[in-house]
Order: sequence, then C-alpha cells, then structure tokens
Amino acid sequence: MAAWLPVLKAALPYIGNIVAAAVPVFTSRKGQDASAELLSRQIAELQEAVTGNAEAVKGLATQVEQTITALDAGEADLAQRLAGLQETIARCESTATQAQAQGGRLDGMAAALQARADELESQMARVRRQEVAVAAVALLALIIAFIALLR
Repeated sequence: MAAWLPVLKAALPYIGNIVAAAVPVFTSRKGQDASAELLSRQIAELQEAVTGNAEAVKGLATQVEQTITALDAGEADLAQRLAGLQETIARCESTATQAQAQGGRLDGMAAALQARADELESQMARVRRQEVAVAAVALLALIIAFIALLR
C-alpha cells in the first residue's frame, strides 16, 4: 500500500487536467441552422481535449515509470542491505558460539588451576611442619650438647 503513495502523489497534479480535457465544454445550441458550425466547434474542442489528454497521460506515464524505477532500485538496495545484515548476524552468532566454547574451556582451566593451588598449599603446609620438626630436633640436640658440655 505504501509503495503506491508516491505514484498517487505524482499523479494528483495531472488528474484535474485530464478530467477538464476529457469533459469538453460544448457550446450551447442556439439554433438548428448553425449545426455545421457547431459540429465543427465541437470537433475542434474534442480534438483539443484528446491532444491535452494525450499529453497529460504521457507526462503521467513518464512519472509513473520513474516512480516504478525508483521503487525497483529501492527494493534492490533494501534486498542488498538485508543480505548484508543476515551475513553480519551469522558472523555474530558464530563469534558468540566460539566465545561460549572459549568460556567453557577457561572455566575448566580455572578449576584445574584452583585444584593445583590447593595442592601446592597443602604441600607448603607439610614442608613448614617438617621445617618446624627439624628446627625442634636441632634445638633439642643443641640443648643436649650444651648440657653435656656443662658436665
């Protein structure tokens, strides 16, 4: 429906001319004796109306043709834009899928790193306990050695 709006707008200025040319104003009959002259005037008026009508129809046809050409070009442009948008959407969806997969891998790596950190913490705690035990044994040995020296 909206596609015909420009055609209608282009045709409106010519409709009055077409109607005025199509309905010629015939001269009134004053008497039967002037019928040849009257007939001649009526024929001339009809010829003028037909000529004016033909020119108006040609102008209208030209504008309709231009409007249809513009509509076709607009349709082609919109189809091209739509195809570009569909390509962009497909690339975005592909990127989103890749990002989700990468996120899953990163989550797995984070869990593995956390497990390794927990393991290292427990090893460090064992090493500290061992160091404390060694220090306690060394202190005990020094105390024993000092007692032995005093005797």
